[in-house]
Amino acid sequence: MIDIRWDSKFEVGHPRIDPEHRVFVDLIRTVSLEAEKNCTREKALRLLLEVRKYAEFHFISEENIMLDIGYPDYEEHRDEHAWLLRRLEHETHLYYTGDAPLEHLAHFMFDWFARHTTVDDKKLVDCIAAHNALANV
Repeated sequence: MIDIRWDSKFEVGHPRIDPEHRVFVDLIRTVSLEAEKNCTREKALRLLLEVRKYAEFHFISEENIMLDIGYPDYEEHRDEHAWLLRRLEHETHLYYTGDAPLEHLAHFMFDWFARHTTVDDKKLVDCIAAHNALANV
């Protein structure tokens, strides 16, 4: 099991993005816990569907913020989101066919989340702060 808990290193300092990221951490933790409990395939697939649907929602939410501020790396960030959704679909398929354990998906999701939030999303929030500072001048 991955011992994933919310950590301040995942905070990007945005009032909408941080709470959504907390949900992601909770979902990843749940996937890991269910893998450890050896949950049913149906439960695992439903949980993975929840992760995918939440990821879609969160990515659209983040991308709307990017459009609102004219984020210069919008297309690159959006493409990263699209890549993750494709990869999540691939990893879910591997689980479904028995080619990868559920714990593998939990590790994949956590590794991606930790890197994406601490690098890509931090750049976005820095740009939001700069945009807001200019708007207040």
